[in-house]
Amino acid sequence: MAWVALPPLAVLVLRALLSAQAEGDSLQRLQAATLVSDPGEAFWMAARPLVWALSAFAGVVAVSYLALRRWGWARVRPWALVSWVLFCIGTGVWLIASELNRVGRQPLAEQTATVLLARAVAPSQRGPGGTEVYFELPGSSEPMRLLAEGQPTQAFVPGSTPALHLEAGRWWGRWGRLSARSRPAPAAPSR
Repeated sequence: MAWVALPPLAVLVLRALLSAQAEGDSLQRLQAATLVSDPGEAFWMAARPLVWALSAFAGVVAVSYLALRRWGWARVRPWALVSWVLFCIGTGVWLIASELNRVGRQPLAEQTATVLLARAVAPSQRGPGGTEVYFELPGSSEPMRLLAEGQPTQAFVPGSTPALHLEAGRWWGRWGRLSARSRPAPAAPSR
């Protein structure tokens, strides 16, 4: 029974420790924005991770069922335990690699983004809220999105050009922080 309960418990403890270290990080993961044209496409984009997870789970259940029918529990049990432990070890290795990637970030040149859309995100137990900003970078055809934590929606009106502070991960990914540029005072009309 310990082989079943201890590996996932160790992974959960590892995740809690790594999450506690990342609490003060002001940078957010830079993500590609998904553009949809109708509600059906939006529903599919939102449901796709669940569909893939359920498909993988159904595949594991089907293979397990066929193995049990063919060889019986006595011969399948050692392989099931080894597979379970290897899965948990792989998850732990992935968590550590992800943390090392995040910690080993390198700063990139500051860029100017053009805001396409901004929407307010309410504060919750998981974060302070702020503004989710959809923007495009010069020379890039794909729009991106980023959460500007604790910043008001009025700072990111469509068409504005906030500064994007970027950092590249050690092996993959980019992180960033948007900061609104101060607007110059409007010039007095000449008479």
